[in-house]
Amino acid sequence: MAEQPVLSIRNLKTYFYLEEQIVKAVDGVSLDVYKGRITALVGGSGSGKSVMSLSIFNLVDQPGKIIGGEIWLNGVNLRTLSEKQLLKIRGKEIAMIFQDPTSSLNPVLKVKKHLAEVIRTHQKGIGKKEALRMFRDVLSRVGLKNTDQILESYPFELSGGMCQRVMVAMGLLAQAHVLIADEPTSSLDLTTQAAILEELTRLKKEGMAIVLITHDLGVVAQMADDVYVIKDGKIVDSGTVYQVFEAPKHDYTRSLLEAIF
Repeated sequence: MAEQPVLSIRNLKTYFYLEEQIVKAVDGVSLDVYKGRITALVGGSGSGKSVMSLSIFNLVDQPGKIIGGEIWLNGVNLRTLSEKQLLKIRGKEIAMIFQDPTSSLNPVLKVKKHLAEVIRTHQKGIGKKEALRMFRDVLSRVGLKNTDQILESYPFELSGGMCQRVMVAMGLLAQAHVLIADEPTSSLDLTTQAAILEELTRLKKEGMAIVLITHDLGVVAQMADDVYVIKDGKIVDSGTVYQVFEAPKHDYTRSLLEAIF
């Protein structure tokens, strides 16, 4: 029996209703994400890849609206769930590293409070002493040193790379099945980029399903198992990383590849 995808998206459509026009940011996208594999969603600026990630979490702001499609996570169609039901799934079964983690973390809460909220929501019944041990452990796993100092820090006191790792730590703490990483290495120094990518590789080896949203085909070549290329809200190319890089089907894919080779 063929392996079933952890995350399966079918004919997803997210449109933005502006005064002058309707922008079809995501227009009939279908893709599958499997356990223990990194699936890259690749496209240039404005291609629809970030709107796609927000759509999965039902976090599209007005004037945007998801108008159709299905989002299946472990056999459950998220499009049929209430906001209250989705809150129980976000962070626990599916987590996200946002493109700008500093704005995604609450500036008035220390890191330990962010992590405590994950525990409170998804792992009830854990005492303070055990929770603190878990916090230190998970921060160490994402490569952060001086964990006690980090726990007592506010997001604005940390670098962008540190905030990225805190977001990864929150996903780990929740024991998410799927991690969506939206441009996780953008605007980071090379050392921090390497550390984040190394952590994603480790998570993949542990069996996590990862969606890597990026415009950087160099990172895709290094990291991904499967690739979907998105342009103007539509998937124009897909396959294993080898298939897409060696035999691109669409001119847009070829133009992206020519830019790096």
